[in-house]
Amino acid sequence: MKKLFLLTFFLLSTIILFSQDALFGRAYLFYTGVSDGTDIVWNEYPTKCDILVQIEDQKLTIYSETLQTYRIINLKENGERIAKYLAVNSDGIKCYLYVGQYGESDDIGVTIEFSDLAWTYVVSEDD
Repeated sequence: MKKLFLLTFFLLSTIILFSQDALFGRAYLFYTGVSDGTDIVWNEYPTKCDILVQIEDQKLTIYSETLQTYRIINLKENGERIAKYLAVNSDGIKCYLYVGQYGESDDIGVTIEFSDLAWTYVVSEDD
Protein backbone atom coordinates (compact mmCIF):
# COMPACT_ATOMS: atom_id res chain seq x y z
CA MET A 1 0.00 0.00 0.00
CA LYS A 2 2.84 2.38 0.87
CA LYS A 3 4.58 1.70 -2.46
CA LEU A 4 1.34 2.46 -4.29
CA PHE A 5 1.03 5.74 -2.37
CA LEU A 6 4.64 6.72 -3.19
CA LEU A 7 4.25 5.82 -6.85
CA THR A 8 1.03 7.83 -7.02
CA PHE A 9 2.67 10.75 -5.20
CA PHE A 10 5.60 10.94 -7.62
CA LEU A 11 3.41 10.52 -10.65
CA LEU A 12 1.17 13.34 -9.43
CA SER A 13 4.10 15.59 -8.48
CA THR A 14 5.63 15.16 -11.95
CA ILE A 15 2.30 15.84 -13.64
CA ILE A 16 1.75 18.90 -11.47
CA LEU A 17 5.19 20.30 -12.18
CA PHE A 18 4.75 19.96 -15.92
CA SER A 19 1.04 20.72 -16.31
CA GLN A 20 -0.76 24.02 -16.78
CA ASP A 21 -2.50 23.83 -13.40
CA ALA A 22 -0.88 25.15 -10.28
CA LEU A 23 -0.53 23.40 -6.93
CA PHE A 24 -0.74 25.67 -3.89
CA GLY A 25 0.49 24.76 -0.45
CA ARG A 26 1.47 26.35 2.83
CA ALA A 27 4.98 25.99 4.20
CA TYR A 28 4.84 25.64 7.96
CA LEU A 29 8.50 24.77 8.72
CA PHE A 30 11.70 26.27 7.33
CA TYR A 31 15.22 24.77 7.65
CA THR A 32 18.48 26.46 6.64
CA GLY A 33 21.82 24.90 5.83
CA VAL A 34 25.36 25.83 4.86
CA SER A 35 27.32 23.86 2.28
CA ASP A 36 31.07 23.35 2.01
CA GLY A 37 30.66 22.17 -1.58
CA THR A 38 30.28 18.53 -0.58
CA ASP A 39 27.93 18.28 2.39
CA ILE A 40 25.20 20.48 3.80
CA VAL A 41 25.20 21.17 7.53
CA TRP A 42 21.57 21.79 8.45
CA ASN A 43 20.36 24.01 11.27
CA GLU A 44 19.24 21.62 13.99
CA TYR A 45 15.95 23.36 14.70
CA PRO A 46 13.43 24.54 12.09
CA THR A 47 11.71 27.89 12.12
CA LYS A 48 7.92 27.96 12.10
CA CYS A 49 6.47 29.88 9.18
CA ASP A 50 3.30 30.43 7.17
CA ILE A 51 4.37 30.92 3.55
CA LEU A 52 2.44 30.32 0.36
CA VAL A 53 4.20 28.00 -2.12
CA GLN A 54 3.04 27.65 -5.73
CA ILE A 55 4.20 24.89 -8.06
CA GLU A 56 3.18 25.34 -11.67
CA ASP A 57 4.33 24.61 -15.20
CA GLN A 58 8.12 24.45 -14.82
CA LYS A 59 8.11 27.18 -12.18
CA LEU A 60 8.24 27.27 -8.39
CA THR A 61 7.22 30.46 -6.58
CA ILE A 62 7.65 31.02 -2.85
CA TYR A 63 5.80 34.02 -1.46
CA SER A 64 8.05 34.68 1.51
CA GLU A 65 9.14 38.12 2.72
CA THR A 66 11.22 38.21 -0.47
CA LEU A 67 9.50 36.74 -3.52
CA GLN A 68 11.45 33.69 -4.74
CA THR A 69 10.90 32.47 -8.30
CA TYR A 70 12.68 29.44 -9.74
CA ARG A 71 12.34 28.28 -13.36
CA ILE A 72 12.92 24.57 -13.89
CA ILE A 73 15.44 23.80 -16.63
CA ASN A 74 15.32 20.01 -16.53
CA LEU A 75 14.93 16.91 -14.41
CA LYS A 76 18.31 15.67 -13.13
CA GLU A 77 17.22 12.65 -11.06
CA ASN A 78 13.90 11.02 -10.29
CA GLY A 79 14.35 8.95 -7.15
CA GLU A 80 11.92 6.76 -5.28
CA ARG A 81 10.79 9.52 -2.90
CA ILE A 82 12.28 12.71 -4.30
CA ALA A 83 12.97 14.39 -7.64
CA LYS A 84 15.96 16.65 -8.31
CA TYR A 85 15.67 19.49 -10.84
CA LEU A 86 18.18 21.92 -12.27
CA ALA A 87 16.68 25.40 -12.01
CA VAL A 88 17.53 29.07 -12.24
CA ASN A 89 16.37 31.80 -9.88
CA SER A 90 15.13 35.26 -10.88
CA ASP A 91 18.72 36.57 -10.81
CA GLY A 92 19.83 33.92 -13.32
CA ILE A 93 21.79 31.87 -10.77
CA LYS A 94 21.60 28.10 -11.22
CA CYS A 95 20.48 25.93 -8.32
CA TYR A 96 18.95 22.55 -7.61
CA LEU A 97 15.37 22.02 -6.49
CA TYR A 98 14.43 18.87 -4.62
CA VAL A 99 10.72 18.09 -4.41
CA GLY A 100 9.30 15.03 -2.71
CA GLN A 101 7.73 13.41 0.29
CA TYR A 102 8.84 14.86 3.62
CA GLY A 103 9.68 12.05 6.01
CA GLU A 104 6.83 9.63 6.60
CA SER A 105 4.13 12.31 6.40
CA ASP A 106 1.89 13.32 3.51
CA ASP A 107 3.64 16.69 3.39
CA ILE A 108 5.99 17.81 0.65
CA GLY A 109 9.60 18.86 1.16
CA VAL A 110 10.85 21.60 -1.16
CA THR A 111 14.60 22.20 -0.95
CA ILE A 112 16.55 24.89 -2.80
CA GLU A 113 20.29 24.25 -2.96
CA PHE A 114 22.95 26.67 -4.15
CA SER A 115 26.71 26.01 -4.01
CA ASP A 116 27.05 27.52 -0.52
CA LEU A 117 23.53 27.67 0.98
CA ALA A 118 20.40 25.57 1.09
CA TRP A 119 16.95 25.83 2.62
CA THR A 120 13.98 23.54 2.92
CA TYR A 121 10.30 24.30 3.25
CA VAL A 122 7.92 21.68 4.63
CA VAL A 123 4.67 22.21 2.75
CA SER A 124 1.14 20.93 3.29
CA GLU A 125 -1.21 21.13 0.33
CA ASP A 126 -3.97 23.75 0.52
CA ASP A 127 -7.49 22.34 0.26
